[in-house]
Amino acid sequence: MNKKITVNLAVAIAIIAMTVTFSVTMLLSMRMFDSTSANVREKETMYNKIAEIDRTVRADYYGEINEETLRDLLAAGYMTGTGDRYAAYYSVSQYNDWREVQTGQVVGIGVDVAKDASGYARVIRVYPGSPAADIGLTTQTYITRIGENDVRSLSLSQINTQLRGESGTSVTITALDRNTAEEQTAELQRRQYDMPTVYYSVPEGEDIGYVQITTFNDQTADELSAAAEALKGGETPVRALVIDVRNNDGGSLDSALDAIDVLCPVGPIASRLEKDGSTRLLDTSDNQEIGLPVAVLVNANTTAGAELFATSVRDFGIGRIVGVTTAGKGSIQCDPVPLSDGSAIVYTVGMLLTKNGESFDGTGVIPDVEVLLTADQEAAFYDFTVETDPQIVKAFETAASLLNAGQSTESETAESASGSTSGSAPAESVSAPAESVSAPAESTSAPAESTSESAPASSDSASAAE
Repeated sequence: MNKKITVNLAVAIAIIAMTVTFSVTMLLSMRMFDSTSANVREKETMYNKIAEIDRTVRADYYGEINEETLRDLLAAGYMTGTGDRYAAYYSVSQYNDWREVQTGQVVGIGVDVAKDASGYARVIRVYPGSPAADIGLTTQTYITRIGENDVRSLSLSQINTQLRGESGTSVTITALDRNTAEEQTAELQRRQYDMPTVYYSVPEGEDIGYVQITTFNDQTADELSAAAEALKGGETPVRALVIDVRNNDGGSLDSALDAIDVLCPVGPIASRLEKDGSTRLLDTSDNQEIGLPVAVLVNANTTAGAELFATSVRDFGIGRIVGVTTAGKGSIQCDPVPLSDGSAIVYTVGMLLTKNGESFDGTGVIPDVEVLLTADQEAAFYDFTVETDPQIVKAFETAASLLNAGQSTESETAESASGSTSGSAPAESVSAPAESVSAPAESTSAPAESTSESAPASSDSASAAE
């Protein structure tokens, strides 16, 4: 009897469980259906509107429609319509450009240019082994015409698009030498060349090295490590570094994190704030740091990963920031997501948090030592050298003060260990309040409109790999 009751009870429980499961499943399915149905209706409305516009235009439009251009602009319009200021669409050629820049091997004539007050494209860098180097273009050169187009009528992105192209194709440029006023017209065949991102030198009589990082790509961390080793092991080994990330657009966030790892001691570097409010650690630094004090130089065009690089120097306690407040781009974009036709899209996936859990989005990174610049000084930016650039000069002074502070601290520590007392002042803190410094007669904040010939023309975002 008891056995029979037990079996009946088990059957009843099973039936109840099945009923509850069925009811819950039906409820969830109905909700999913309602949601999916709404999404389908929204998409149908969107597609129907585009189709209606297409039918109307094709029926009466007088001109000819370039189908490829139409598709590209429709896609670009969608990304703009998301409301994400950093969302972007890359055409097939722009996506290929992005991939080339990340590897450090690009195709073009081999120059970086900027539009200055003249309206012409001033050459600000010539890459070794490039077609531009072959014909003797220098930083004293203006490109005045590309093909039949007067450069003054072109935007910077249009200039870069025309200087790039497939390997083996040709472009005709007219170049003007600023010093001699001589003009030359040459047909250049585009080809692949290496695009280093790290440059370094030691001014005569200094024991502080100067390092410039133009962007962050797959090669930057290795290049920075190699530059530091060369400077530390040179004929006159350097004891501190000035690292210049002015006008650095941030490049790849993953690459910026790798470069920070090269520079900084053990610890978390940065985190990502997710849409749901949670955070995720992006990267940590190991114990293989360069081991030198650093003055990092920034300006209003120091962006995204370059801003993180600068603030990491301060947050890890290895140096100070010199210059002016940075761009304030603290959001994280995905690497371009490839589409089926070879194009790609980029959009924001989170917010960037520093080692200390802070965000610089919208505010920028405020320097410890502020160097204010005049409009005339900004106009003279590309005429300065390491020795004459007032912002760099101030950065060298800051690096020297870090060395002196370190020596004072070592002296005090030695005296304390031997039981003596010291009357010297404590070392200056790396995180000291900002001091304002007016620059001398000539200055170096770069004009906003300057870029690498190799960067994708349509993207305002700094790519951030996840």
